[in-house]
Amino acid sequence: MITLIHGGEGYLIDRAARDLLAPLRAALTLEFNYEDLQAETLTADAFAEKAGTVPFIDTTRVLVLRDWGLLAGKRDKGANAERAAAYLEGIPDSTQLVLIAHTLVAPGNAIFKTIMTLERDKRARIMRLEPPRRPDRAGWVRKLAEERGLTITPGAVRLLLERSQPDLRLLDQEIGKLGLYALPSTRVDEDAVRALVSDTREEEIYALTDALGSARPGEVAGVLQSLFDSGREPTWMLYTLVSHWRRLLQARAIRDRGGTVADLQERLGEHPFVVEKAYRQAADYTAEALDHGFHELLRLEEQIKLGELDARLAVEGFVLEQVLSG
Repeated sequence: MITLIHGGEGYLIDRAARDLLAPLRAALTLEFNYEDLQAETLTADAFAEKAGTVPFIDTTRVLVLRDWGLLAGKRDKGANAERAAAYLEGIPDSTQLVLIAHTLVAPGNAIFKTIMTLERDKRARIMRLEPPRRPDRAGWVRKLAEERGLTITPGAVRLLLERSQPDLRLLDQEIGKLGLYALPSTRVDEDAVRALVSDTREEEIYALTDALGSARPGEVAGVLQSLFDSGREPTWMLYTLVSHWRRLLQARAIRDRGGTVADLQERLGEHPFVVEKAYRQAADYTAEALDHGFHELLRLEEQIKLGELDARLAVEGFVLEQVLSG
């Protein structure tokens, strides 16, 4: 059986991989029959050798390939992906092959197309895991809290989502800290969130968009590098830029009609601090520049979802374009 786990939500991918691999590994008599590899540079021939290895004593061998370069679409000399795809069809039934990709695999990838064909024959399965939609995030917060034996009030859920990045892994970490803070109680309320979770999610992006609007390349580079150094995920940065750029577009339109912060507040319905920031920053951009930037961000977001572009390169490229056009 071949299992492909891929998508844009790393936390869910890792959970699914853990839940799948734990029983497979526990069922083995010999650790020799379990191989787990970071496979960025694994060639087609090396893959064929590993996938074709027969188990010893056990009836099954488990081969795990994480972020396989040929599957992620990285350039290679020759037709490695096509050759690897051909080898897939000849994998012995004794091999449990698990492919884990922390990106959305492109539909045109030769390996992916072969797996899709094998899935129709019940010889493979594909699990695609994407970040939860905005309406579903509250449910995930409650679920993550319940898994830790906690109950979290509706107000605490709302405040946590306002103050945290839209990233399940980071939300889970915050909930873990809130659980320790609440001890010996198992109830997490708004006071706990206010005490423990700093409201920095948007402020970091404000610093970047402030720098872009000021047309000071050195400052832009410094803010961007600081975001990367602090461990901010490029995918989160791009998502947050899309959200904030949308606000800037609306703020610019209201400014051009002679509207006020109150008018923007009525349209957006967000926290007054967020609205005021957007209204002020919109003055540094033309409507044309914001419209072009917004559509460019949407294009980059789509390319990343399709696995056609690295998220960090996308963010760096967008920022560089804004600096040069400014």
